[in-house]
Amino acid sequence: MVLLLKNLSRIHAIIYSWVKLKIFKVNAPLFAEWNLTFRCPYQCLYCGANELKIKELETNEILERLSILYKTGIRWITFGGGEPLVKKDIMKILGYAKSLGFSVYLSSTGSGIEKYDGIEHVVDHINLSFDGPADVHDAIRGKGTYERLFHVVNFCKSKNISMSFLCVISKINIGAIDFVLERAKEMNIKVMFQPATLHLDSSLNINPIAPKREDYTQVIKKVIDAKRKGYPVRNSYAGLKYLSYWPEPHSIWCPAGRLTFTIEPDGSLLSCHLYETRRLYGKESNNLSKNNDHSFDKLLKNLKVPQGCATCWCAPIVELALIWQLNPSAIWNALWM
Repeated sequence: MVLLLKNLSRIHAIIYSWVKLKIFKVNAPLFAEWNLTFRCPYQCLYCGANELKIKELETNEILERLSILYKTGIRWITFGGGEPLVKKDIMKILGYAKSLGFSVYLSSTGSGIEKYDGIEHVVDHINLSFDGPADVHDAIRGKGTYERLFHVVNFCKSKNISMSFLCVISKINIGAIDFVLERAKEMNIKVMFQPATLHLDSSLNINPIAPKREDYTQVIKKVIDAKRKGYPVRNSYAGLKYLSYWPEPHSIWCPAGRLTFTIEPDGSLLSCHLYETRRLYGKESNNLSKNNDHSFDKLLKNLKVPQGCATCWCAPIVELALIWQLNPSAIWNALWM
């Protein structure tokens, strides 16, 4: 609710974007995800980011692009990776984004967050991955990462940093979802659920811990029931219903390139990171935009919606898609979550 109240001042931007998209069929991005680096101290089993060796933009190049993003109309930016907190000059980057007027989000493990004095003033929200009890969480992310996660949680609480959990459902934690729900309720932290993808994130390789369809379906039913009972589930009912179809193709309005887009560590613009990473590193990309000059703002306006992709299993993108389709469940959920 606090985040909603902060965003009410931008209702005009939301309406303007919706009208351009839905009535005039013109791209009107409001949200950007910037993978500042693919480097990460963790080796999570469902992520292949460390496989990608990409030259990273220098700080001054990032700051220049942030200015263009804001002038172009972007108002929400999520810095991710890899682990964004290992990026050189991260506080300078976050501070500049905040000074421009962005709502600044971090998708992070929280690794090393304590050393950044004043981070609570330059980050609006941090999203932390949470997989289950210590043995399960550590099996997916590495020894000691469970203890580390809740050290970060306590730090964020002490600094009054808004935060939420993301739980990726895999064959390793398929039996630990009750624990995640109870812990989230105990700590009063909202948790969003989504399936592990069939391929590793940021990779062409098959994901070895993708869950079995029948087991996953039962877990989603459990999450829906928990939401009805008042557990702090961040997905909407409509979003959970859509995610229950995984991994079978199921069409959904795609915000990629229209409402959202991704910037890679080298400055490349992608309509959708998951879809186009596979095409790019499979030498099939038709929508990779290298941007080392003043044409950056033009590229933003000309991003194309991915073709041939009828599915999306990224829970935050699913929620955005449903909201922009005026789904009442998703809208109501956003108002109160």
